[in-house]
Amino acid sequence: MSSPRDAPSGVRILASRTLLRGRIFDVVGERVRLPSGLEQEISVVEHPGAVAVAAEFENGDLLLVRQYRHAVREWLLEIPAGRLEPAEEPLQAARRELEEETGYRARRWQPLLEFYTAPGFCSERMTLFLARDLEPASQGRRPQDRDEEIEVVRLAASEALRQGARDSKTWIAAAILSGAPARPRS
Repeated sequence: MSSPRDAPSGVRILASRTLLRGRIFDVVGERVRLPSGLEQEISVVEHPGAVAVAAEFENGDLLLVRQYRHAVREWLLEIPAGRLEPAEEPLQAARRELEEETGYRARRWQPLLEFYTAPGFCSERMTLFLARDLEPASQGRRPQDRDEEIEVVRLAASEALRQGARDSKTWIAAAILSGAPARPRS
């Protein structure tokens, strides 16, 4: 995948300015010209990237977290995930997030997929890892971020789909691991 800041051949960035500098991301306003000559005014959430962990127990259960997501005003059931810190490699971030959010470590790691979470307005690129051979971390859960309240949940991937996993990273992971095409509940 190319860097979200690099425009492909034929696309010109005519103007760019930072509209908001945030703790986690910035919002940038840009005017671009496509090869056809069409010009677009776009606001983009510039995100440093993130990781997600499909942590699977030997019996096929997934290690999930339930946390409040204010943007959607709901408690969501999700796989562990988090943003990349500056200069952090995705695997390093995935290991950190798994232990921080769940108190578990994994002996085997495999990258599954890289995808954009919401490319219509956000540059966030997420790397999804499969983590296996899980064991409790010797010191338990690492201190959570000061703005997190997390409940650890263990469910079969197919059950996570039935019980209301509603975010894209969890749907992708659960669908891959369950081997069944899944339909989100409405």
